[in-house]
Amino acid sequence: MTLLIDASQLSKTFVLHQQDELRLPVLADISLQVAAGECVALAGPSGAGKSTLLKALYANYLVQRGSIRIRHHGGWVDMARALPHEIAEVRRHTLGYVSQFLRVIPRVSALDIVAEPLLEWGAAENEARRSAGAWLARLNIAERLWSLPPATFSGGEQQRVNIAHGMIAPRPILLLDEPTASLDAANRQVVIELMREAKQRGAALVGIFHDESTRDAVADRIFDVPLAVAQETTA
Repeated sequence: MTLLIDASQLSKTFVLHQQDELRLPVLADISLQVAAGECVALAGPSGAGKSTLLKALYANYLVQRGSIRIRHHGGWVDMARALPHEIAEVRRHTLGYVSQFLRVIPRVSALDIVAEPLLEWGAAENEARRSAGAWLARLNIAERLWSLPPATFSGGEQQRVNIAHGMIAPRPILLLDEPTASLDAANRQVVIELMREAKQRGAALVGIFHDESTRDAVADRIFDVPLAVAQETTA
């Protein structure tokens, strides 16, 4: 078993400075290991910190305590302590993220958005655009839409562009925050197949899947994120 994620004793507390320094513990001594070819589904009650844990793994949130070791180019990078340029390098080559929402530059076409990760890897522009078109077609985005900015698309279409952008580069690790939330049954099945293919090539997946059928179709195990200590205030 080759570990690709080794997170240990993570703790995260949000401090609400505009509410008398109210402290909201979200993660408390969380440890999670994920191996190559494995999909772990995060579970737990609302407010347990599932999205916070996913964002901490991606270094969008800094943790107050613990380590987040990501296997990168044969070594380990602790995302909890890495410098910004190191985080950017890990994200570019090793750590993919699919959020619930598409955030793009206005007026950039769907095809260019999806091709971008391959261009960052050094692929030729024509090859990157050809591959992007294949992904958009597989995700049932009509070719007449490829040259348009996704801001004009429906929520489900935007989510499928988001999935293509996040998964087109074969990164070893994928973090998925409700990737099928806006999709109908047919497109949800396409995404399930894409996640299975990622596992088969040896990627490690960590995801939040509120749709139980999707979770059961891709997850090898479920990791329950426990509720942290109740709210507390400073003295």
